[in-house]
Amino acid sequence: MLRATLLVAAVSAALAAPAAAAPEIHAHRGGTVSNGKPTYSEETLQAYKHAAANGFVLEVDAKLTRDGVPVAVHDATLDRTTTCSGEVRAYTLTRLRSCRFDVLGSPGGGLRTRATKPAGRIATIAEVLELARLTGAKVNLEIKNLPTDPDWDTTPGYANRVMDVVEASGLPRSQLLIQSFIPANLDVAKQRIPHVHTSLLLLSSGADTIALADDKGYEWLSPQWPGPAGFVADVHRAGHPIVPYTIDQRAAVKAAARAKVDALITDDPLMAAAAVGLKPARSMTAKLARHPGRIEAKGRLTGAARCQGIVKLRVLGAKDLLRSTRAHLKATCTYRVAVTVPRGAPAELLATVGFSGNARVLPRLVGPKPVPAEVPLAVPHAG
Repeated sequence: MLRATLLVAAVSAALAAPAAAAPEIHAHRGGTVSNGKPTYSEETLQAYKHAAANGFVLEVDAKLTRDGVPVAVHDATLDRTTTCSGEVRAYTLTRLRSCRFDVLGSPGGGLRTRATKPAGRIATIAEVLELARLTGAKVNLEIKNLPTDPDWDTTPGYANRVMDVVEASGLPRSQLLIQSFIPANLDVAKQRIPHVHTSLLLLSSGADTIALADDKGYEWLSPQWPGPAGFVADVHRAGHPIVPYTIDQRAAVKAAARAKVDALITDDPLMAAAAVGLKPARSMTAKLARHPGRIEAKGRLTGAARCQGIVKLRVLGAKDLLRSTRAHLKATCTYRVAVTVPRGAPAELLATVGFSGNARVLPRLVGPKPVPAEVPLAVPHAG
């Protein structure tokens, strides 16, 4: 009898225990593939907007133009993904604006790609960071200053130029992760923005790389996957989170999750989410209204397996987050949330409404969208 009682208690405790948190998903180069289908061109604002709408981290690479503007391009050259050819550093930003993307997916990455009618233009890093400011998305930004590339800069100049734009963006440190294969680039990032989180990208994994992160104060380690057996546990014992790259197969995603990685980088974020038990909601509606002294949002999440979680309303001015507030999603999958706005707030404001996600459902974001004009108070009439 005692054994049976203990068995029931153990089973009950196991069922009541919270599920392990799913790894954070970083959309590699924006996440060019959706459930195996090539959908977006690399590092485009369209890809990053989709990633932000589903709560993924925006993984982006920074290359420099001839006039020193950091742009969202992975390679030193433009041939692989655009209608242009030659080195990025040979183009001014103005000339680069004429280049168009002509392929969906990431050629050379191992997943399907598809030729497409030339369209879109290369984004600047400033534009990607502004998207993150407006949407509240996190950014994993690689300073792409590499000795294997023809634009390799042995001085701190390259990294400093990238960090000039990061600083000017005003993006909070909590939304930033700076990564690089080259420690000197990360050292510049730490000097420019104290306490910003940094991630050391690794081609090989071992105790020496963990020691280097310890010595330099780099918070994250980002190794190729799969790595040596036990490496994830070794990294955790040393007190570092780990975000391996680039994991594009369902079985590999599951293996990484079993190894308890903190995050993972993938070209197919929706596939990776499904592999760890998360699915997107079908849609989310958000109706905004502005009343004297407050802004209200109400709507519904549809197609969600579970109506649990937080809905957050963010109201944004031209440069800053003006106000934000949260409310619980109701059991009916509806919500209503309102935030007060300060006296003298601008007439033109933007707002986002975001569902935080739960153990089964991915986050969902609506916006940024303009806040409508103020609804006037009813004027009493003479009786």
